[in-house]
This record gives sequence, structure tokens and C-alpha cells, in this order.
Amino acid sequence: MSSTNLKNCQLANGEKTDILIADGKIQDIGPTLSGDKAIDIGGKLVIPGVIDAHVHFREPGGEKKEDWTSGSQAAATGGVTSVIDMPNNNPAIINKKTLGLKRDLAQKSLVNYGFYLGATKNNHDEIKTAPNIAGVKIYVGSSTGDLLVDQDEDIAKLFSIPDIQWVIHAEDEKIITSNAKKMADVDNPAIHSEIRERKAAIKAVKRIIKLASQAGARVHICHISTKEEIELIKKAKENKLNITCEVSPHHLFLNRRAYKKFGNLVKVNPPLREIEDNEALWQAINDGIIDIIATDHAPHVLDEKWQDYNKVPSGIPEVQTSLPLMMNEVSQKNISLEKLIQIMCQQPAEIFKLKNKGQIMEGYDADLTVIDQVMIKTINKSELKSKCSWSPYEGWELKGWPIMTFVNGNLVYNNGKINDQLKGRELNYGKI
Repeated sequence: MSSTNLKNCQLANGEKTDILIADGKIQDIGPTLSGDKAIDIGGKLVIPGVIDAHVHFREPGGEKKEDWTSGSQAAATGGVTSVIDMPNNNPAIINKKTLGLKRDLAQKSLVNYGFYLGATKNNHDEIKTAPNIAGVKIYVGSSTGDLLVDQDEDIAKLFSIPDIQWVIHAEDEKIITSNAKKMADVDNPAIHSEIRERKAAIKAVKRIIKLASQAGARVHICHISTKEEIELIKKAKENKLNITCEVSPHHLFLNRRAYKKFGNLVKVNPPLREIEDNEALWQAINDGIIDIIATDHAPHVLDEKWQDYNKVPSGIPEVQTSLPLMMNEVSQKNISLEKLIQIMCQQPAEIFKLKNKGQIMEGYDADLTVIDQVMIKTINKSELKSKCSWSPYEGWELKGWPIMTFVNGNLVYNNGKINDQLKGRELNYGKI
């Protein structure tokens, strides 16, 4: 087997080293290594490839918005080497047949890929026998698509299925439905944060924690957005419940003020909150309450986003911009580099039992991201790879950008150029 030596790497701890890659694995780490060929990293920072555990690449059914080729190009450009895709497709991924359809389509991906199965009230047998999934998604509150399981009795029955990583969209459907009826005649994007008010998220998280505690279920709560959710999850962790959570970049960097500038572009579920919530979420990252960053990359084309509020789908594209946004925070000393690696690389691998991912170690997969920590660049829509071709962060000047992305040892992204002949692999999972 041929080998590639990545020369002159800098690790997060400041160590200067070479990294020898062969057969898609890290074979050796140390000074002055040699391989069949060499790539000079030039002293740039090398971190484990970013793992984004929450994306919507839209295929099957939404190829106008995104597909596995465009979504994975955006991921690779953003330093992301592995993604896990949500099940709210058309058709919904709720059984082995639709899972097999998506599995075939995903082979176009340039990065590694995995899947969630969607829960319904009556697909228990499919959940028990689904092959090689990262987990099962329960939509306690409605979102894009028609998957909804909002009754405690039905959720409890699902939680009784053993050895499943449950992944939860936690918003209370009754609160949302009631508010939507009251505000049905209002065409103002800002009401989204009132229809899906914070009480909806808080109540749903309380319910999920209670049900998980009763069942002993392993639960991951998606895209938390309020300071109250943080306190609930903190208490659950203190009580030794098997609860983890994520935050998405838009809930860190944007708040309700963004409606004035962006309108329906920033319509997202859960919605944007207050500045105080931004601050609390950042603190929860540094306190270790929030386990991972996951983008909830949910692209929609501009024609869809420019409709009246009630017709506009929810979602923001973020898989390409999440790492630069977070590296900029490292440069400003709002978060440490070690913490970034923990929440974007290491802990996603640990939570979802991804084998040989998330760390730079001998024997681990050679999923690596090279970052120029001093590069200052502005987010420009002309460089975005997603089919939707827009970002609420356009024009933001950020410091610290991915310049190379290795997937299974292959250089998929190199200083603005993508090698789309290279393909990722399906992720594999350890036992829960």
C-alpha cells in the first residue's frame, strides 16, 4: 500500500510533527517520517476532521435545495469530514426500504456519511431491525416534513426499545399550534419567535428528560436555544441521566435582532432567541454542559425564502461556515482551541460511537483538517458550495480558515479546489 507523509504539521498542543497516512489510516505520528509521497503542510494547524452530526442534505426529494454532491462539497470546503443526515426527506426515512434508497444516493458524497431513521408511532419493528444507523430522530414538535410524535405515551413506547441513540427535536406542538392560530393573519417574520416561543422548547425538554429518566433511555437533544434548557440539561447530567445536547451556530451568533435585516431568511426551528440566550449558550459550551456543535444545515433556495411568512420553509445553510465561525472565536479567545476540537470532533465521535474518528492517533482514520489560523477572509456567496447559494453570515470577516480537508487519507479539498472524484465512506458505529 502506498503512503503519504504530511510534513511540518502543528498539532493543537503546539507540537510540530509529521503524520504518516496509509490505507486511509494514521500509521505514525512523529518527527522526520517518510512515505511514498509527501505533502508539506507548512507549519499549519492540523485538527481531527470536523464531524457534523446534524445536516439535511435533502436527497431524496429535495434536490432543488441540495443533494449529496453539493452538500458534501460544502462540508469538505468547510473542513467537515463526516456528516449524519436527518430523516425528514421525501419519502421520509422511516423503514429499511427508504433507508436503502438514501444509502444508495449518499454514495456520491465526498465526505463520510451516516443516517438517522425517523420515528413514527408505529414503526417500532423497523427501528429494531434498521441496519447501521447513528440513531433514531423523534420530532416532538413539527418541522420541515411530516414526521411528528408528540404524545408522551407514544414517546415512552419508543424509549422502551433498548440500545438506541434517540435524537430529539424538542418543541411542544400544542403550544406552537395554539400560537399559530392566534397569529394566523400576521405576515411578519419576527412572529416566528413568538409562535414557537421559548416556553415550547422548555416544556418539551422537561418532558423528554422525564420520559428518558423513567425509561433509562440514551437521549441527545438537538439545537437547544434558551438559557432555561441549559439549566434543565445541567440538572439532568448532575443526576447522571444519559442526556447529551447540541447547539447550532445560528443560536450562538444570531438573535431576534436579525429579523430586521434578514426577514424570512433566518426563519428556523427552533427560532432565534434573545441576546441573553446567546451569552448563556456560549457559557454552557465553556462549562461543558453543551456537548457538541451541530449545524442543522438546512438549505432552501431564495425563491422559497422570499415568500410570505406562512409559506416560507424553516432552515439556514451552515455546514461550510461553522468551522470558520468557531475558529474566529478561538482567535478572539472566546473559546479555546482544545474546546473547539472537543465539541466539533472528539465528542460527536464519542456520543454517536463512531469508530476511529475524532482524534489524531495512530490507527485512527485519516480524517484531518488543515487550518490557516492567521488567514483573514470574508464570507462570500460566490464561494459557497450549497445549492441555495446564500448565508446570513455573508460579509462577515473571519480569522482562521480550513485550507485542506483529508477524508480517509484522501485530499478532497485543497486551497479552494475540490477533487470530486474522491468519495467518502459510510460511517460505522460501536455498540451502545
